[in-house]
Amino acid sequence: MIRLRHGWLFPLVLAVCLGGLSAWLGRISQIDVEEAALNPNEPQYSMTGINGKRFDGQGRLKESLSAETAWQLPKSSNITFEKPELALYDGGRLLYTVKSNEAGYHTESRKVQFQNEVVLTKNADAQRPAGILKTNSLTVDTQTETAETQEAVEYQYGDSHGTANGLVYDHKQGFLNLPSRVKAIIYDPKNL
Repeated sequence: MIRLRHGWLFPLVLAVCLGGLSAWLGRISQIDVEEAALNPNEPQYSMTGINGKRFDGQGRLKESLSAETAWQLPKSSNITFEKPELALYDGGRLLYTVKSNEAGYHTESRKVQFQNEVVLTKNADAQRPAGILKTNSLTVDTQTETAETQEAVEYQYGDSHGTANGLVYDHKQGFLNLPSRVKAIIYDPKNL
């Protein structure tokens, strides 16, 4: 007498049906995405009325950046701003602001390149007087708290004032370097 064992047939049919159902569900739920090539000369993103803030580890304001408009071109790590104003803070206290007609922000290095009618205003603190700097181009490194330019500058730092070609300012060290063609009237606040 021959015994037929049909106990293995049901699990096999079930596995084939479930595999077919899984393949069918995968196929109908698959989304085909077509990537459109963007024009490299037209903004990928454009924003108006920008106002961004960054905070330190204790929740105090560290940086704020506002602008009338901003845009980013495709495949670029630079953001372009019109009428930007950057304010840098230490412990929530305003250190200085920089304004200009336009600027470019490099997202990886966190450097801002200000262009056209740049005005840097530094608030007075316990160790240093207030200062104002005017130039046509200024690069601000928000990480190292430095500013520099090779352009002609006009400055006022406390009672001192003058002009120069180029500038390097290091806020952490309180160091202002005017490398060439300096015309200045310098007052030592300790001797006044």
